[in-house]
Amino acid sequence: MYLTIPSPLRLEPTITFARALVRAMRDSTDTDALLTGEEITSIGRMARLVPLLEATAEGRALLADRPQLTSATTDLADLARLPPGTLGREYADHVARCGLDIDALTTPVTRGATLEANWLLERVRQTHDLWHTLLGLGTAPHEEVLVHAFQWPQLRMPYSALVVGFGTLKHLVPERRWPLLHRKLPAALAAGQDARALIAVYWERHWETPLTDLRARLRVRPASAW
Repeated sequence: MYLTIPSPLRLEPTITFARALVRAMRDSTDTDALLTGEEITSIGRMARLVPLLEATAEGRALLADRPQLTSATTDLADLARLPPGTLGREYADHVARCGLDIDALTTPVTRGATLEANWLLERVRQTHDLWHTLLGLGTAPHEEVLVHAFQWPQLRMPYSALVVGFGTLKHLVPERRWPLLHRKLPAALAAGQDARALIAVYWERHWETPLTDLRARLRVRPASAW
């Protein structure tokens, strides 16, 4: 496991990361701190994910189109009218149930070596709640830990390792979630390892696909099966 923590010689990002980490530890809902920490630690990982997209037709289309999943491009009201059980309907229901703002994670990424790397991290952020939907997990802190445990073998993003590590210390152990710690956390890691590369899925092309079919196609075991 490699954590791309800023070099001590690059003082400014190191200090920024440290401040963001402290803020996030104090308040795990501090979105700005979380996004800053994610970008500083994980932007360097993006270039290594590009081959996963280049390996499939959908992934290559993503690289060509560089779509944005925001309120300007996605009509949640339309998705909410899709049949129950479809990806679009389940995603819209998840957003409504959890009181989410799909624009909350659209902060531009600027620290990448290329525009492609910046876009790819933005894509990871904007589709994060689609991973929640696919796994059948809400947004409680312990559920976020499970999503990032699943995400770790998929993307190997240092940020996910940090969320799992610090989230376990802040939430799982103090809240005495022993079954989750001993059973579901390892199961989430295994499920992420076994699933196809979700980073290469052009989700916008699958809004009308039944979620059960999509899970089967992508070899995703939802949290209810862990």
